[in-house]
Amino acid sequence: MMAVIVLTDNDVYTVPEKAETGVVLLVVLLLNMIALLLADPILRVIGRQGAAVLVRVMGIILSSFAVQLVFTAIDVGHWKVALH
Repeated sequence: MMAVIVLTDNDVYTVPEKAETGVVLLVVLLLNMIALLLADPILRVIGRQGAAVLVRVMGIILSSFAVQLVFTAIDVGHWKVALH
């Protein structure tokens, strides 16, 4: 949802770019639906422990995205260290 709001800013993106964002969103939603429909067979293949590992790895990835978003918001990347 946040990506759609950011990627459809009227002052930055044209109508075709906004339409492209909408199409990509629909593709992602379709892939999510397919993954959810196949959840039981996938769980049988990877097992409970595999699912637990996957949850932890995805949590680390999600938290790294959150940290990057915060750093971008406060513009940390442009801070310079003054060496004397």
